[in-house]
Amino acid sequence: MMTTVRGRSLHAASSRALAGLVNGAWLLLVSLALVSGGCKAHGRDVLRVGVTPGPAEDLLHSVEPQLARQGLRLDIVTFSDYVQPNMALASHDVDANLYQNTVFLNQFNRDHQTHFVSLAKVYLPLMAIYPGRTKSLTALGNGARIAVPNDPVNHDRALLLLAKAGLLTVVPADSGTLRISANPKSIQLLELDAAQLPRSLQDVDAAVINANFALDAGLSPVRNALFAETRESPYANVLAVNADTQSDPRSHALAAALTSADARAFIAAHYGGAIYSAE
Repeated sequence: MMTTVRGRSLHAASSRALAGLVNGAWLLLVSLALVSGGCKAHGRDVLRVGVTPGPAEDLLHSVEPQLARQGLRLDIVTFSDYVQPNMALASHDVDANLYQNTVFLNQFNRDHQTHFVSLAKVYLPLMAIYPGRTKSLTALGNGARIAVPNDPVNHDRALLLLAKAGLLTVVPADSGTLRISANPKSIQLLELDAAQLPRSLQDVDAAVINANFALDAGLSPVRNALFAETRESPYANVLAVNADTQSDPRSHALAAALTSADARAFIAAHYGGAIYSAE
């Protein structure tokens, strides 16, 4: 069973703006969206898992037969942004989610006083720089426009990638994030909701896009990117749960299935190097 929840785009680039979204109205919105999407009260044989579109959905579907043999069924709830899956987890509208790395999880906990923990590192979706109107890094001119994610964690991840590509120099800021210390080409960064980045390519010179949204748009960091992370990236996505439910045997059964040899084989066979199993 899969339920889709459509969310609004977020255009804030700072953690303060992101934190401003967290209020009772958001919790109500998520709850109503889940109800309208067809989710119903579920028993102990059903585990409701929040995801964003892409590999997480595919991987969860791939392990459903393993879990069915243990008497466990998944209810996969798909969200369209990076905030709603955690809001649904905080309100216990989902039992777990699979879409975020530990850096994002820890930042979210600090910003929103949530208590999420990681049960397992599952897969690494590579972030990459994709060509828009400009087709190579060397062709980027002065004042080139590059679209990047607007959430603080992935924004910094994009800055690091741009720095590794030789386009910028970044240093730690007092706030704990990164700041640009040198920008020889006066590159302009356009901050967008991560889900909008593939659609922005026709309007910008390049965009930094995470693999889940890139793959959903028919892009691959292996075939189409100008520059990409390597599998040594620390940003593996994790299976996250609330601290007060981390002993739930259903979640542990899912964690075991997602890190099994079968799951690793599925990732290796389906993503052509765009996604790696977490080490």
